[in-house]
Formats: sequence, C-alpha cells, structure tokens
Amino acid sequence: MIYKTKPFKHQEDAVKRFVDAPYGALFCEMGTGKTKMVLDILQNADDIVDAVVIAPNGLHHNWAINEIPAHIAKPVEVYCWKGPIKTKKGKQDFTRFLNTTDKTRILLINVEALRTPTGYSTVNKFLETAQHEIHMIVDESTCIKNPKAIQTKKVLKLSEMANCKWILNGTPITQSPLDLFSQCKFLHKSALPYNTYTAFKHAFAVETTMTMGSRSFRKIIGYQNLEQLTKLLEPFSLRIEKKDCLDLPDKTFTKIAVELTPEQQRIYKTMKDDCLALLDSGSLVTTTIALTRIIKLHQILTGFITDDEGTEHPIDNNRIATLMQIAETTQPLVVFCAYRHNVKSVYDALAKKYGNHQVVTFSGNESNSQRNKAVKHFQNGLANFFIATSAAAKGLTLHRASTMVYYSNNYSLETRLQSQDRIHRIGQNNKCTYIDLVVPKTVDEAILTRLKQKKELSSMVLDDLIEIIK
Repeated sequence: MIYKTKPFKHQEDAVKRFVDAPYGALFCEMGTGKTKMVLDILQNADDIVDAVVIAPNGLHHNWAINEIPAHIAKPVEVYCWKGPIKTKKGKQDFTRFLNTTDKTRILLINVEALRTPTGYSTVNKFLETAQHEIHMIVDESTCIKNPKAIQTKKVLKLSEMANCKWILNGTPITQSPLDLFSQCKFLHKSALPYNTYTAFKHAFAVETTMTMGSRSFRKIIGYQNLEQLTKLLEPFSLRIEKKDCLDLPDKTFTKIAVELTPEQQRIYKTMKDDCLALLDSGSLVTTTIALTRIIKLHQILTGFITDDEGTEHPIDNNRIATLMQIAETTQPLVVFCAYRHNVKSVYDALAKKYGNHQVVTFSGNESNSQRNKAVKHFQNGLANFFIATSAAAKGLTLHRASTMVYYSNNYSLETRLQSQDRIHRIGQNNKCTYIDLVVPKTVDEAILTRLKQKKELSSMVLDDLIEIIK
C-alpha cells in the first residue's frame, strides 16, 4: 500500500476493505480522517485514475490547499473550480489540465456550481476526456440528500459516467433516515432495494393523513424498520466514531480553508495596501500600531470591518457557511470566536436553523447568571451549541462536546491553550478534535502559525508583526 502519511489502524483497515470496491459510504465522525481514507483508496488503485470531488462551497478549496498535498504521494494534477473561466490564461490552464494523461487528475468543484450550465459542463467535459478509471466523491454528502433538488439531480446524472463512487459524511443521518435515499442512489441504483423515493419512504417512515380546511396531505410523524435499514447499509458502508479509534491521539488538530468573497478580497487588499504604505512612509513605527492593523485585517477575514467611529459593519463571507457544514454533522459543538461580532453572527445563523433554545453564548455581553445558565444548559443537553469568546477560556467544563471549532483565533497563546482544555478534561470519554477555520496566505494563517510556535503576538517585536502584515 502507498501512503504519504502513516495511517491509523482504522484508516488502513478502511483502505484495504474498499480499495477494490466499486462504491462505498464513509460515515466517519469528524476527526477520524475520512478524507485521508478516500485519497488513499484513490492512490492505491491499480492504475492512474481521474477523480471528481464534489463538496459544499468552500470545502472543495480545502481539498486543494490542505488535504491533497498532505496525503497524496503519487504525481497528481489538480484543478479547483473558482467560477466560470473567463481569462485566456484560465482557459489555457484548464485545457492543459484536460490534456494531462500521464498522472492522476482530480477536479474539485462545489455542488452549488452544478446548478449552473458552466459548472455542469466543466465537469461533463472533464469526464468525457477521461482515459482512466473514473472516481466520483461527494464530500459532506447530505448536500445531495434532497432528491428533488436541482444539484442532487445534476450529481446523479454526472455519476452515470463514473466507475467508482464514494460519499463522505460525519454521520449517516442528520435529520431523517430518508436523507439516505438519494445519497445511496448516487453510489449505485441498486445499493438499496427501492427504485423510488416513495417506496423508500413507505418502508421506513410512519405517515398520517392531515386535513387543513378542504385540503388533506400526508405528514411524517415517525420512523420504522431502522434496524432493517442499518443492515441494508452494512455491505457498502463504514461507520467509525472517535471513541472506537484506540490509536488516535487524545487531541487531533485540523485546518479547513475558507475562501474570501470578492467583497472581502477588495476590502482586505485595500487595508493591506494602506498598511504597506504606512510602512514605507515610516509611520508604522510602534508595536501597538502594527498590532492594531493586524487586528483590523483579521476582522475583515472573519466577516466584519470597524470604521473610525468604532461602528462594526458586516461583510459577506464564507466562514458561516463552512461552520454550518460542520454543525450539520457534529453536535454537540463548542465554537470559540475572537470577537463579539463573530459570536453574534454565529449565534444568529445557528439559531435560525436549529432554534434559539439550541444555542447558548458566553462572552462579555452576558451577566454571570446568564453565563452560568449557558454552561448548565449545554452540559445538561438542553443546548447543542456553545458559542464563546476568551471569556470562556478558563475554568469551564464543557466536556459534553469532543469537537471545538476556532471560528476565529484570539492572538493570545494563553487563551488558545486554556480554551483547548474546556473539552479535554477529566470525564471526557472521547478523543478531542480541534478545527481551525483559516483563510490561506493571510494574517489568519500567520496568527495560527505563531500560536502553534507558542508565540504571543502581543509580546512580539515590531519586525515580527510587520512580517505578518506582509
């Protein structure tokens, strides 16, 4: 077997099981390395392969930036969709990618793009040029759970050209067992013995007839035969939870790359250019001024900007969407934010989808009694999401969760280290996973790098801070 990074036993077992299979469902909890598993399956195929990875918007970039470089040992050509190809150079790059035949090709695209003619035709053109075994991967496969959705129909149509197909998800069922129908249909039309969604629903849903005025309709009130469904999934699925992975380290750290929106790119570039102009003029002469500029740049990356009067203005960003993808398959969840504005944005998004009662906050905006109530509600299972700032970094026990997301990093090393131990405490029975949302090649990444080097930004010398800005 070929591995670039040494696999844990559960990962190696998965590769051996599926390497010669035509399809499979990796229902593996976040932190167990399902992306590495499927990449190892690809690179241990008998020959060169052509692969399409379909993921929710933003996550497909993470494959290009973090996952493929970390885990693929063989020569590989990667093309990451960034929108319709308009420039001459862009067209040349894509043509060169299509003409590659001597090494594995991997096309990465967000599932939403398949709703558009250009996105769909890009994948179709790639598949038509394939000269090797075609693999198709859907990451966070609940994105195709709705059989009526346009993007689901497009994915199913494209999948007809693939030889091997894989779905990746942290949990097989997020809201309803019926979510599984179109995901399994993607893998193979005979993966489940039901030709239609209606037949599948009749087998596993309990329905009743409801009447409103002169109109009557069928409503799902529960589910049935779930043991039978589990047995149907067993031949082609793998379910792994962190608690079952005995060789996993107590703490696992992972980064998810977040792409800037055009508005963020414009504002960030303007702010960075202003900083460099100050540097050239000799105005950026103190550590305090440099640190202030870093904070302003960082705030833009996390989704807002503060004007000279101190008013905060939201900026369209992809960070929330990335977090929501994690939240869909990972609950309970602790989310740490560097800024109160982030706390509010995260709270609003989660509360809108899951209800106010499912989300609690712990920041400088609450009274002590409100904070204590938030911890109690979370630990007792009354809320599944705990959103906090550095105010929650010390002393709290939040070990009901085993996954923590750093939506935005505080630049204090002490805060980072202390916050990690909120879930890694006596009484924690699972391995702990820490996820950093990071915009590559920005101050976002520079801050995380310094924290990993155990450096306090506030105590760094001016030259170090200027290097971060550059």
